[in-house]
Amino acid sequence: MPANLAYHQPIGTVETVTGLTPFTISLLEKAGQTFKYGVPIQLSAGFAQQWDGATLAAAIAGFSLTTGLNLGTNGKGAPGAFSQIGPPGSIQTYGNVPNQPSAVNIAVGAPISDGRTLAESSVGSNIFEATYDNSAGAVAADYTPTQAQIGTQFGLTIDANGQFYVDGNKVTPGTNTVVTMVGINPIDQTAVGGVYIVNARVRFQVLAAARQDFI
Repeated sequence: MPANLAYHQPIGTVETVTGLTPFTISLLEKAGQTFKYGVPIQLSAGFAQQWDGATLAAAIAGFSLTTGLNLGTNGKGAPGAFSQIGPPGSIQTYGNVPNQPSAVNIAVGAPISDGRTLAESSVGSNIFEATYDNSAGAVAADYTPTQAQIGTQFGLTIDANGQFYVDGNKVTPGTNTVVTMVGINPIDQTAVGGVYIVNARVRFQVLAAARQDFI
């Protein structure tokens, strides 16, 4: 059977080991990216793209805080090294501006773009939260995290909607895991302490071996 849910929440930081704000990064975005908010990203030839789901070692740079901009070229519009940083542009423009041949009109509310992806870094101090599910589940227990699983390694799987979840079917270290579960959202407990609802939200850190460190 497939995962229990068709849609899963975006992944994001809920706390940090240091107690400080989450460590974020801004990366030049690869052309043609249309990923969702809250998905794992990786660097490919120096540009940010959605994680391919297959690379495990040095795989995940962070989790997106913006959606993919579908840029025409890699990093289009981003400032160069030691160059002036101007106002951001937009991925949607229309018409022309009288007497200003290089100018464009931007509709109110149009998505802005500076050629970069903003993300929460996969560094060990950031603790993320995601929905727990199972890509090969059959009964409710398969889709329900337990206290005993805290400290267990898991993989991440993408759903049909383009979001990722912690997959209870991926538990083989070195083969399909990229995160370690470090807790379960206490709000998702049942009336019995330490017993959780189906598809409870779990908290995790990216495995040291799976972090794509570049800073």
